[in-house]
Amino acid sequence: MKFNLACVQFRSRLGEIDYNLAQMAEWCARAAARNIAVVVFPEACLTGYCRPRQMAELAQPFADELQMRVAKIARANNVLFTFGMPEREGDATYNSMIAIDANGEILGRYRKMHLWAAESKWAKAGDEYVTFKAELAHFGMWLCYDTRFPEVARVHALRGVEVALVASAWRSSHVEEWRLCARARAIDNGIFIAGSDAVLAADHFSCAGGSIIAGPDGSVLALAAKGQEGMIVAEIDTVALYERRKDLPLLQQRRPELYGEVSDGFQYFSI
Repeated sequence: MKFNLACVQFRSRLGEIDYNLAQMAEWCARAAARNIAVVVFPEACLTGYCRPRQMAELAQPFADELQMRVAKIARANNVLFTFGMPEREGDATYNSMIAIDANGEILGRYRKMHLWAAESKWAKAGDEYVTFKAELAHFGMWLCYDTRFPEVARVHALRGVEVALVASAWRSSHVEEWRLCARARAIDNGIFIAGSDAVLAADHFSCAGGSIIAGPDGSVLALAAKGQEGMIVAEIDTVALYERRKDLPLLQQRRPELYGEVSDGFQYFSI
């Protein structure tokens, strides 16, 4: 299967949900005009990456009017898309990523497992992987800091994921590490990685907008300009993924019996 995928990076206005939804709608329309089937938006783009207290205040359930407005964007443009938001469920708040199909139906709802720095002040860590099969491919998704943990991508690959959709708000000072991590997770597992990174310049935090699409061999298929709003596009070819895996069958040649320390709660060595 071949299809076009885009990662969009735009400047969310902090706390202005209506404006940010309008931006998402505009970018989806541009994508549709270019025959793009899948669009990935950045982490917390619905609200912007605000200070912890404001993130908690802005959090809301993904339901009712908000869900209807997002579904309308998907249907109007016939695209599958993902985006990040602070999500509230009961008394808990999560750093979440939502996937919507072209019919406006929810495909997945992922809650960030690995919380970075101040995120733990407003968000509860999730504990479930989220993958879903669509007509185009088998997809998975995770958020930003999760990318630094190789185990996350490996679980996705073992579950059959072909394309990982990643929403990020990576610190500007470490943007090259983000790109390296994305490429490493791709080549380690023979999967496509589509990572959308936020563009943000605030007094509390800055993100460079280092969006990247990497192939299953770790090659860079598309790379965004730092500090600029825009959309990068790549053709995803799942047949090429399986050809790569035939040439380099990493998943088949693993020896899980030797990796117990990775999963059994083994304490890491520290000085």
